Amino acid sequence: MVAKTKKRGSIILRVVLVLFSVWMIVYLGSLIKSFTSLQNELDLAINRRDELALEIAEKSKLLESGDDAEFIERAAREKLGFVYANEHVYIDISGD
Repeated sequence: MVAKTKKRGSIILRVVLVLFSVWMIVYLGSLIKSFTSLQNELDLAINRRDELALEIAEKSKLLESGDDAEFIERAAREKLGFVYANEHVYIDISGD
């Protein structure tokens, strides 16, 4: 009788260990997936930061150059969409 109880306890212990192992594998997989996702977000944020730093450097250079006319013209073109009277503007609507 004691041998049967010991064998039953051993089987239950093995089943519990297998279930725990499967749970740990699934849990670690989900952690790896979330880590990869967060790493991609970090890379995108770093790229965006670098783009903004470049834009800030460019605008600072324009402000320091002292050529206000060039700065005003560029701002009017980019922000407001202004063009010269004799200038033709073509807009690509193909989406490429």
